[in-house]
This record gives sequence, C-alpha cells and structure tokens, in this order.
Amino acid sequence: MSGTAPGIGDITGKRLLIVGASRGIGLAIATRAAQLGAMVHLTARSAQAAAGTAAALAATAGAQVTGHGLDIAAADATARLDAVLQATGDLDALIYNAGVSPVYARPEHITDAAFDQIMTVNLRGPFLAARAFGARCLTQGRPGAIVFIASVASLIGTPRVAAYSASKAGVLGLTRSLAVDWATDGIRINAVAPGWVATDMTQGLQDNRHLHDSLTARVPMGRFAQPDEIADVALFLASDSARYVTGSVYSVDGGLLAG
Repeated sequence: MSGTAPGIGDITGKRLLIVGASRGIGLAIATRAAQLGAMVHLTARSAQAAAGTAAALAATAGAQVTGHGLDIAAADATARLDAVLQATGDLDALIYNAGVSPVYARPEHITDAAFDQIMTVNLRGPFLAARAFGARCLTQGRPGAIVFIASVASLIGTPRVAAYSASKAGVLGLTRSLAVDWATDGIRINAVAPGWVATDMTQGLQDNRHLHDSLTARVPMGRFAQPDEIADVALFLASDSARYVTGSVYSVDGGLLAG
C-alpha cells in the first residue's frame, strides 16, 4: 500500500525518523507511514526493541524500515543522535514521540529525580533532536518538517501531573520558537496534542472502570482516541500537504478542549 489515505498527504518515498516508536503512538505512526510507502527509520531506547520493531514492520508492510537504539536521556544523547542521523542519511521529516509517562502525584510529592527525568525526556529530548535535524537541513540546504507529540495537558490545568504538564507546555513553546527561527529556511515545526489515547501508557486508567468513565464523560465524543488517529494527524503535518503550516498545535482530543 502506498500513496495517500483519507486526511493524509502523500508520503510515498518520504524519509522519516520517528523517535520513540516501539509501542503506542510512535508504533502507530511508524506502522501507518510504512503502509503508505514512506522510508521509515525508527528508534527505541533498546537497540534490540528497535531492530525487532523494524523487522516486523518491514515484513508486514513490505516497506524499507530500519531500527536504531537511542536513549535520549543518556548523558551523551547528542553524540548518540548524531550517530543515528549519520546512519539514516538524508531525511525529510522528524517525528518526536519519545516520552516519560506522568507521575500521578500532588506537586508536594513529586521528587527532584522524577521531575528531572520527565524534563530530560519530554523537553530536552525534543530540543536535542530538533537541533540535530535542523542543523543537517541547514547544512544541506534542504527543507524539512518536525512534528512533536505533545499533550492536551499542556493546554489545560490537569491535576496531579504538574511536571508532565510543564514538560509538554515547554514543547509548545519550543514548537513556536523554532517555527519562527527556521521559517525562511523551509523547516516547518508543528505539534500534535492528543487527549486520552488507548495505549499501554494509559492501560491502568482504562482498566479502572470508574476512572475511565469519569474521563470519557469529559470528552464530547465519549471515548479514548486510538493511536492511529493520532498517527494520521502527525503524518499529515509531516507531508507536503501541510507545506504552509508551521508553529501550529493540533489538538486531537475528541472535543475535550471544546467541551
């Protein structure tokens, strides 16, 4: 399968680097991209997980997929990113999905270590990846697209996730600033802000019937999103169909912010 799908621009032959793609939303993005004929380079913290995911996608989608180990929280993350970019060669788009799940606690109970870990992966990581990708685009004189996976928690006050919300709000600031800095260089930067998504990260919420029902009651569409519904928007933003879109945040939340 290649070409376009409803709501997605043509990404056939596009060379994508998806950071954090061994499960959940990242895996859905990689799967959808491979099905539509993109050349997919994906990362996971474990090189073994990345290689296994890439092999499975290549077999099922009949696409070119490579896997790379990348621990974005490592002290030498910049060097590791450079190694991945060297291995992938030329790229058209970067999609940053790697993230640490929220620590569900009142602010006074969030430890320094937990706060630092969330900020390192959820905010420092996107900056490092965007800086490395953007620098290559500038050196090569070629356009590019960057898509960050943020969260509606960056847009509304959400109890017991102060560190997570702050990290994702930082991603929105990064999105807008980079978009202005690189607009004339042909590098577009946008973000997707999902609401509740049915992934392993939210499995505990889904399994708790009372909590699940109270959360979906706030969503006009009355359900969690499926990962592929987030993937479709991310891939649209990575495609040429979004060539005049930059500095934007797309909420994919079933109407949560509107309700």
